[in-house]
Formats: sequence, C-alpha cells, structure tokens
Amino acid sequence: MAEESMWSSSDVKRDVEFEIRWASALDPTDIGVAVKSGVVTLTGFVRSYLEKFKAEKAVRQVRGGKG
Repeated sequence: MAEESMWSSSDVKRDVEFEIRWASALDPTDIGVAVKSGVVTLTGFVRSYLEKFKAEKAVRQVRGGKG
C-alpha cells in the first residue's frame, strides 16, 4: 500500500485546518481548505506575504498531502 493512500482526504483536511489554527499571525476564518486525492487547495485571503507563507508552511507540515 502506498504511503499517501494511508490518509484520507478528510484526515488531511482536518490536519491542515489544525495547523492553520495554531499558526501564529493567521486568522483561520479567512482561509478555506479543500483536499482532493491528497492535493490541498487553500482559498480565502491573507493580509501579507508572511501570512501566505505561514499558510503554505502549515500545509507542508501535514503528512499525507501530495501538493
């Protein structure tokens, strides 16, 4: 079994949302998370490049996401 198939899209989505909630300088109500086949899509807005970077970093920290 491939490693990425061990996590469902709902598991990855939950974990990304958790990371975003705990990332400093981010308002989790401003960012939507969608996951399809392990690919994470963020929607919404951020107020600075630093917030954009922190949101992307939160996604990279979650295991099971492909991109």
